[in-house]
Amino acid sequence: MQLISKTIETSGFINAQHQLLLNERLPIASSDVRVIIMVTESADNSKAAFKANPLNHEQDAIDALYGTFKNHLSSSDEFAQRKEEEIKLEEVKWQRK
Repeated sequence: MQLISKTIETSGFINAQHQLLLNERLPIASSDVRVIIMVTESADNSKAAFKANPLNHEQDAIDALYGTFKNHLSSSDEFAQRKEEEIKLEEVKWQRK
């Protein structure tokens, strides 16, 4: 029997009763799951802080996913940038003639 693993990333908070509460419903039916909790030590982990500024938490997640490549353009963006430069060079070239 082959086991298939599915990973779902979401966010939530831990309440005063030490229970994990998720910010959204999971797209799976009743099932046993394995839970890994990542806590950022410098962040305020309260529900109020998350609700007050959810974009910061979303940006933190995006930064964590992109890692060292977060400041690099995607291959599509690089291609588009090169094409824009090429078009500008062609326009300058045609203006000289």
